Amino acid sequence: MFKSSSLSEEQREVAVALFETGWGAKAVGTRLGVSPKATGRLYDRWRVRGGTTLVAKPTKRVFSFEFKLDAVQRFLSGENKVGLARELQLSSPKLIDKW
Repeated sequence: MFKSSSLSEEQREVAVALFETGWGAKAVGTRLGVSPKATGRLYDRWRVRGGTTLVAKPTKRVFSFEFKLDAVQRFLSGENKVGLARELQLSSPKLIDKW
């Protein structure tokens, strides 16, 4: 999974299981005794990818400038970041923030 994550593999598995039962990112962070920011990032990925959140993607996709620009313009015009990430098959809605 993500080697730079501040969550252990076991914590990520427990967090995803809690997300699937209706827990939010902040509550999961409190329950696990970890940063809500770390569980928030995982929660965003879970909202996009669901149960496959913990499965590492085999390749790193490269996006053109035009693709990124279109995604950002759609977000700025009012579309939901999570919905866009799902539609565009992004690994995380945070990519739109970076672009």
